[in-house]
Amino acid sequence: MIFEGTYHNTSTGEDEARCIRCDASGFVMGVPSLSWIFTVGAVSSGTAITTDPVDLGEGHGYTLLLVRKIGVASNQESMEIQSSIDGERWSPVVGLDQGASVGMHQPPNGSDFYTVQGRPIGRFVRIAFQNGNTAQDDLMLELSAMAGV
Repeated sequence: MIFEGTYHNTSTGEDEARCIRCDASGFVMGVPSLSWIFTVGAVSSGTAITTDPVDLGEGHGYTLLLVRKIGVASNQESMEIQSSIDGERWSPVVGLDQGASVGMHQPPNGSDFYTVQGRPIGRFVRIAFQNGNTAQDDLMLELSAMAGV
């Protein structure tokens, strides 16, 4: 069973929908969190990269995806979390940041570190990163999937 409730986030003052997957007795199911690190390395300016897909598993209970970029600030860079039900057709995940309808972020002047978050809508997820006008010398992307948040 998956329950959805409303959580009042005191940091933002906004009400947020939260999901949690439980068995018939009310015990939380699934692994609470998993993480993957993609060591991309050097990326030329203006280059788009996509990570290998991650299979969250059939009937997974993950309700939150977090992606963190670690690299060089690059003007006009962007990062998006994508999801797929079949591992072939991809679309952006549902965004959680205020005013964001998809899990994507483009910092105004680039940033060494930033985070994108979203809700998975399929079994598979991946990260799409568009580098800006500064080459990356050692880009790393981290993906975490969490249940019950």
